[in-house]
Amino acid sequence: MTAAFPALLCAVVAGVGAVAPAGHSSRLAEQLERSVSGEAAFVHLRAWQHAADIGGGTRATGSPGFDASARYLVERLRGAGYRVVRQPVPYQDHRVDAERAVTSPDDAAVRVLMWRWSPSTPPGGIDAPLVAPPVDSSVGCEREDYDATPADGAVVVMPRSSCGFVTQVRVAAEAGARAVLMYMPTARPDNIYRNHVFDPASVPLPIASVTQRWAETVAERTRRSPVRIRLDLRGHRITGVTENILAETGGGRDDRVVMAGAHLDSVGETAGINDNATAAAALLETALRLAPQQHAVRNKVRFAWWGAEELLDVGSEHYVAGLTAEQRRAIALYLNYELIAGPNFGRFIIDGDDSDNPNTGSGPGPAGSGAVERVLTGYYSSRGLAFQPQDIAGIGSDHLSFRDVGIPIGGLDGGTYQTKTAEQAALFGGRAGDMFDPCYHQPCDTVRNVHRAELDRNARAMAWAIGRFAVDVDDVLAERDGSS
Repeated sequence: MTAAFPALLCAVVAGVGAVAPAGHSSRLAEQLERSVSGEAAFVHLRAWQHAADIGGGTRATGSPGFDASARYLVERLRGAGYRVVRQPVPYQDHRVDAERAVTSPDDAAVRVLMWRWSPSTPPGGIDAPLVAPPVDSSVGCEREDYDATPADGAVVVMPRSSCGFVTQVRVAAEAGARAVLMYMPTARPDNIYRNHVFDPASVPLPIASVTQRWAETVAERTRRSPVRIRLDLRGHRITGVTENILAETGGGRDDRVVMAGAHLDSVGETAGINDNATAAAALLETALRLAPQQHAVRNKVRFAWWGAEELLDVGSEHYVAGLTAEQRRAIALYLNYELIAGPNFGRFIIDGDDSDNPNTGSGPGPAGSGAVERVLTGYYSSRGLAFQPQDIAGIGSDHLSFRDVGIPIGGLDGGTYQTKTAEQAALFGGRAGDMFDPCYHQPCDTVRNVHRAELDRNARAMAWAIGRFAVDVDDVLAERDGSS
């Protein structure tokens, strides 16, 4: 238990709280489903868009936009009668000092985004030939890929490949390259993504992102005539303190805590409205609608808005690390929501028991996760809303922090830069061959990037699920305890 959260994570007291009468579970769930709406949630989205607008276009960790978003959230929760805990979260980040590129002989500026925790170029940058190995499914994965494309002393441009960027950069370094420019192949070739170097020691060269369109164009140029590039990528480590914001019902059993969360921060390039203000707003609206009944629920409900998720789940990991074994055991389940109203949405429910998705690679979640999944899929099925199962690690988000300590998990996301297939378009509607969210991590992720009807559907689904578990977690605990 962290010092910032002394009362909400009190000692376990078995049997505290009222026993729900038969049918009460469905009544509360249906009441919340009716009272929560996408229209009300969109009011919060407008507030968070304004926070980004006055904060330089972003709500990223450490930005004025995040601080304004947090203030708005706290004011609404306190106004509804919740006791709010603002848990300090220390973080480290990579501050970019320079990310510039110019090609010659055309003297054209190139947009580059230095990867977080990438090595820097020398002061003043580098001036080098630009080369592009032939593209296939494993480009840059083997030393032989450079037999026909000499990389010694050059900057290499290529797509992320099947072997992973760490292998690609190491192979490029073995071939003598001085830096790597990489792009993510997507259905939107003008998009650009600032990625993470998860282990800085594993990457020996400076690395930055470029757009697919530029990379493919310049690769063709290099096959006709030499192209050089002046590349300056420099950054340094910074530290700071952000916050998690938590609120819980005044009533309910302390040994049967239902947690639901969504991250509040965006990446630095955008206001982050679909990712992830939509889920944060739906969660806030659910909390506000539950507030008048917060002393009457059977199981304690704890709402969480995470800080620094875009720095790789820093806020939720910090929270979970502060829990004792007894406090972890008291959390019956954790629900996580991401990107719930993209313009070309899907509906992907976390596959808790790994039983109905042949493409999963992470295996089942902690015991009890299958029961959570069945409740969520049962809701969507009963409302005639199509969905697909998703591998637990199919999207990196805060549910992984809970999975890693054995807490049952569940949740939903709407898809990111994956391409919607024809089969998925038939299932969900929308455009086959396009991304689920064409504005994912792009400046265009604003309030204009929200599918209003899907926001309404998923906000009501979230509210229903929280209401259901607020009264009944017996199925989850039976599965959890029966497997332990």
